[in-house]
Amino acid sequence: MQQVIDWVLSDGRREKDALSFINTLCDRILGYGIPIARMRIGFRTIHPQLDIWAYIWTREDGRAVDWGGEHGIRSSSSYYGSPAEWVHKHQKPFRRRLDRLDPETDHNVLFEQAKEGLVDYLMLPMWFMDDTIPIITFVTDHSEGFTDQMVADLEVLAKYVSPIIEIHANRKIAVTLLETYVGHRSGQHVLEGQIQRGDGEEIEAAIWFCDLRGFTRLSNSLPKADLFSLLNTYFEIVGRHITENNGEILKFVGDAVLAVFPKEHERSKEQCCADALSAAQSALAEAKAIKNVDHLNFGIGLHYGKAMFGNVGTSNRLDFTVIGHAVNLASRVEALTKSASHNLLLSEDFATISVQKSNPIGVFNLHGIEAPQTVYFIPDF
Repeated sequence: MQQVIDWVLSDGRREKDALSFINTLCDRILGYGIPIARMRIGFRTIHPQLDIWAYIWTREDGRAVDWGGEHGIRSSSSYYGSPAEWVHKHQKPFRRRLDRLDPETDHNVLFEQAKEGLVDYLMLPMWFMDDTIPIITFVTDHSEGFTDQMVADLEVLAKYVSPIIEIHANRKIAVTLLETYVGHRSGQHVLEGQIQRGDGEEIEAAIWFCDLRGFTRLSNSLPKADLFSLLNTYFEIVGRHITENNGEILKFVGDAVLAVFPKEHERSKEQCCADALSAAQSALAEAKAIKNVDHLNFGIGLHYGKAMFGNVGTSNRLDFTVIGHAVNLASRVEALTKSASHNLLLSEDFATISVQKSNPIGVFNLHGIEAPQTVYFIPDF
């Protein structure tokens, strides 16, 4: 086992990818002579949808995968009475021979493992610096199960694995929080060290701006709970379609949403516009189809152009955003939807690039934009 531990403390701790670390770790455990068939490492996380995150390796697949347990899982029957609850409560190892289970006392998760031909189940507590207790589980299908020496070796190994997993867990949480609060592109820039005020780059992108209709009136008339429910429904619809079409939300400004569909190496400007248009049409169609939500009416303005993407703010409070003429133009085009009979309008630059047919609705002098702008709509939408 010392050779496995030496690897964990040298090359293993320098492995940047958690799943690669797990894969090599399990291969080395097998090479040492402990016949594990499965290994699982689970820990609490900070995530909008997930309460538990886990890395799961199986000998059958030969590789590890990510798994997430949604909020509420620790209040369900899958947790109550389980080995995981017992380990969390007692902070001690849990071991059970799966060929000697008692239907009166043993949890269903153990019987599920037994049905798959597994023989011996070992769950060990680990500790993170925040006093949470992650869990590492080893299961074997060897007919003799784990020997006492194997159990002792795995208990020692878990103490060395714990700080490595904590590093990966903390980075995963950091990435999740950055993507949740500032977006994937902005979060990646932060992780890469672009955190000085003024750091930025020029990007070329389809730019999306949308706004909920009558929000000021609704803020004054709707109960707070109803207002937040409406906003979350609106943001969920818009956000999902932007994300599914490879766009990124940069900012929620009250009831408005600013998003970009950046031109990149393998993504042409035509594809950027196609993605933005698909997201807009899908979001508006879904909102229109919802019958039991009142006031879900919003407009979308789309433009294609260049903008500065970077961080601005004070010396100790920064925010990533896009700024420039292109952003202002997208906002002004969206503002026209309030008076036009169309909830989706396009700038001339966007309409010229887009392969989808569009027709002009007129030429407008837009506030803050020097030259008159021809604005377009989609005739069949």
